[in-house]
Amino acid sequence: MKTIDKIMKVTLAVLFALSLIQCTEEQENECYERPNVKVSEDPNDVYLQAHIFEPYGTAVRWRWDNRFIKPEERATPIKAEYVIPVTKVLQYFWIELYASQGEAGKKVIKDLFPSELQYIGSSMYEGNGREKLGFAESGTRITITRLNDYDLFDLDWLTGTGAGILSTVHHEFGHIIHMNYGLPEGFKEISSYTGNGWDNITEEEALQKGGVSKYATNGENDAFAETLAHFLLMPKEQFEDKYITLEDCSASDNVEVCQKNNAGRKMIAQKVALIKKLFKEKLHLDLDKMRDEMQTRLEYVVDNGEIPIK
Repeated sequence: MKTIDKIMKVTLAVLFALSLIQCTEEQENECYERPNVKVSEDPNDVYLQAHIFEPYGTAVRWRWDNRFIKPEERATPIKAEYVIPVTKVLQYFWIELYASQGEAGKKVIKDLFPSELQYIGSSMYEGNGREKLGFAESGTRITITRLNDYDLFDLDWLTGTGAGILSTVHHEFGHIIHMNYGLPEGFKEISSYTGNGWDNITEEEALQKGGVSKYATNGENDAFAETLAHFLLMPKEQFEDKYITLEDCSASDNVEVCQKNNAGRKMIAQKVALIKKLFKEKLHLDLDKMRDEMQTRLEYVVDNGEIPIK
């Protein structure tokens, strides 16, 4: 699907370019040149054109457009001054993270990067007042919210579960990956899922069901995406302490709960192993190395409040 989109974009671009110059058989050496179409000189558009559209064929929607929000939803546009800084965050922690892993990572980004990114300044609120965080549509458009809260010193803004900008993009990119490569064999059968009832359980109940978050219990696809995002964005020690390392239930005040928690951790460990296997065998990427690189980048940015200049 992504490849077809890009072929169509390239084809249209070529046809448009050819249409600017028309020659007749009688005037082979006298070509009529149509006036050039004016390209936006807005600094945001210039940057996005050079760094996102040209290399990846991806359109970034940062100006307000009612077509991309439902009538009953409420949200605030992104402030113009945050468009380039936010894009640099996505470049550094998403595009360049994969590219840092060599030709295989560059290929994954080139092949799978979404056709559209939509920037929203605030959270989105549905008609019932429920907050709607970042989301994707059919693997082609990723909507990223809370961008007016831009703060490189704020780790939660960057990586916070659900609302963090990086949590959103790596979760949604996880969906694009499994849509193109399939879920690992046996992944779906590791645990049971709650469906729409995911928001009615506690974090501990989610752990006991083999989920790294409540939303990870929604279904196998979200389990894949959430596990991948959490693995990349949490420090190794923190991830393993919370989701992998088994407790000593003999010293627990509640042995039954402890055993259920450990059963959930075993399921998470199985899911992580299968995701790593998929990345190695199909994407030719080492997920452990990617996590290490991500943590190095996060540590620098949160400590210094800046994206390194190449």
